[in-house]
Amino acid sequence: MSIEEDKRHKLDFGAGNVAVLPSRCLRIAKKPTDCDLCVCACPALAITPKELHEESPPAGADNSPLSILDKKMGVKVSEDCIHCSLCTTACPVESLSNTQHHPKSFEKQVADRALKLEGLALSCARALYGVAPRLAAHAISLPCLAALTSESWFFAATSARDAIVSQANARSGSADEEDPLGILKVYLPALICDGCPVNLEGKAEKTFLDIISAVESWGVSNIELVSEPEHLSPWHSGNLMSSLSDASSGGKREAAEQLASTLMRSWMKAGEDLSLEKRRTEALAAKRKQNTRKPAPGPNVPRPFGKKSQRRRLLRAALEHNRDLAHEVELTCADTLAYLCTGCGVCVDVCPLGARRTVTSNSIIYFGKLPKDEQPKESMAAITDKLCCLGCSACVIECPTGACVLASLPGEEFLALRQT
Repeated sequence: MSIEEDKRHKLDFGAGNVAVLPSRCLRIAKKPTDCDLCVCACPALAITPKELHEESPPAGADNSPLSILDKKMGVKVSEDCIHCSLCTTACPVESLSNTQHHPKSFEKQVADRALKLEGLALSCARALYGVAPRLAAHAISLPCLAALTSESWFFAATSARDAIVSQANARSGSADEEDPLGILKVYLPALICDGCPVNLEGKAEKTFLDIISAVESWGVSNIELVSEPEHLSPWHSGNLMSSLSDASSGGKREAAEQLASTLMRSWMKAGEDLSLEKRRTEALAAKRKQNTRKPAPGPNVPRPFGKKSQRRRLLRAALEHNRDLAHEVELTCADTLAYLCTGCGVCVDVCPLGARRTVTSNSIIYFGKLPKDEQPKESMAAITDKLCCLGCSACVIECPTGACVLASLPGEEFLALRQT
């Protein structure tokens, strides 16, 4: 189907609107760059450059004219947007967000489905169009499978993996890695991407495959592709009640025992969740009774100062429950070669996330462990908030001395970063 045909069928690749967050856009930073990744990613050509005019500061003592305008280029999302959300994945600094399909709502959906389903399933709006509602309801519908970042895929896959551990704990047994409950199913009918208007020149399909490849390199191996809607995970009670009513007289006993076992596991899981929530509430109340003043940070534990990232938050949540995978995860973020840094502040101005800052070169927290030949040569040097940096490389491109570089951030080190 073409885009026009999709719209006639009321298939808009998901609800919600794509919103631009100017405070995060690389094109509207204090020192703007000519990033156009979202423009190139949009299959409907709905994102175009936009000029923003800002008045210059008031005239100074030299009577400089007030009519000079500082032009900065932003982006504008037109009415031609089909809400596929590919731009939100392409943006390296999270300056675009879909009001309906964003990390927080996805996290809630995954948590809800992982609790209620025998496994977890994802699919796209186009693939689910025409599928019987009783089957389509078993999958989380996305505008496009390429609209999820690698962090979101990792979170979904580990959530499915956590489900078998929770069920095993409820049964006081051991988790079975082959349990279907631990599989993240991706419903994608054969050739569905070939005629999709979102998959212009195969870009969406390539993006999806690259993201899955990256997630699998992080130690995830429980993502399974299914092409038939019947293979989607069934609801616990609905599936068993159906089996009970349709079974022959000889099979009804087995179906009834299976239903009773599943209900018992569900009740135990619900009781476990209530107990956990009670412990959390009690811990929070005890903490509030204590002195509200936060303790001073340790000498080698710097505080974060950049803008929080939803992608990194999802990844951290997944790693905290799956620490055995932390050694497999490798992120990319900016770093500084302190001996080349002059403290000019160009990287600070170009970063829309506020993940760069200049500090005095005698700071023990940031430079105390560096070898003597790598110590800063100037009085000021730039540092990176690795918790908030997303590795967009803007600072690397703009740095006049080559002091800004992209470096790997191992998962264990990422987990050890201070959050507050």
